[in-house]
Parts: sequence; structure tokens; C-alpha cells
Amino acid sequence: MSRPKRHTALERFYFSGVPLPETSTELCTAHTMPVPGRIAADPMKKELWDFIVADMQNRRCLSTTYLLLITELVEVISMIHECREKISEQGMVTTLFDDEGSFKGEMESPYVKILARQQPILIKILEKIGMSPRDITYLVSPEASSQAPIEAITADLKAISYFRS
Repeated sequence: MSRPKRHTALERFYFSGVPLPETSTELCTAHTMPVPGRIAADPMKKELWDFIVADMQNRRCLSTTYLLLITELVEVISMIHECREKISEQGMVTTLFDDEGSFKGEMESPYVKILARQQPILIKILEKIGMSPRDITYLVSPEASSQAPIEAITADLKAISYFRS
């Protein structure tokens, strides 16, 4: 005879009949959204934070419940940006030398591995926040601003209907 299945804590809570606690999901404005200290200290991260928060306010989905997700999104995007800068400076391959200065070999740059780990995280965070490809265009285009409408820069982008609203 088999033992009965052990329920997880979540299952026990769900079947207990206790009502779920009310979560406050009131909308807030970009000015009332608190900025974490590590983001406020870096001008690039602060600019990115302001842009994402202003975009979410324009889409009427900005809430303090997104604070952690927006913080992680800014951190991941800045990490990806730093990795891409290092790769463009140093290349995709790192040359290894021993203590005496003789050539040992070459290996893939560690920034490539970091970049490969951060990109799926970025996609998951963007999905959780609810950003569409139209919204992601802002993050890709440095000329875009949170007040101006998205304008395709090249004729190629204008032909793509996937990025239109």
C-alpha cells in the first residue's frame, strides 16, 4: 500500500479555505516610484530607470509591486551593455599566457558567457513586466525618448509590421 501524497505548503494553504490576503496594486506615477540607491548612484542606470518607469506609466501599468522587477531589468540591461562594450574592446577570444610570458592558448572571452546567461534572464523579466516588441524598440534605439512616439529609423524597420502598435 502506498503512502498518501505529501502536500506542499502552498497546496495546504490553498485548500485550507483561508482567503488570500489583499494585495495593493494601486497605480503610481514615475515621480512617486522609489529609486534604489545603487541605481540612483549610476547616471546610465538612472536614465534607463527613468525611461522604463515613464514608459510603464504611459502604458498605465506602473505599480510599486514592479519595483524589484524594474530594478533587476535595469541591472541586467546594464550588465549586457558592459559585456558588449568589453567584447568590442577585447574581442571574442582571450589569449592566455603563463607566468613566464609564453603563449598557452586561446579561450572564449568570459564576457561572452556572461552575456549568454543574461539574455534569457532579460527576456523573462521583459515578459513578466509585459513589454511588447514595440516597447523593447525603445530599449534598442538610443535616439528614442519616453515622450516621443516610436519612429522607425531606417526604411527596413518601417517595413516590419511586428514593431508597429
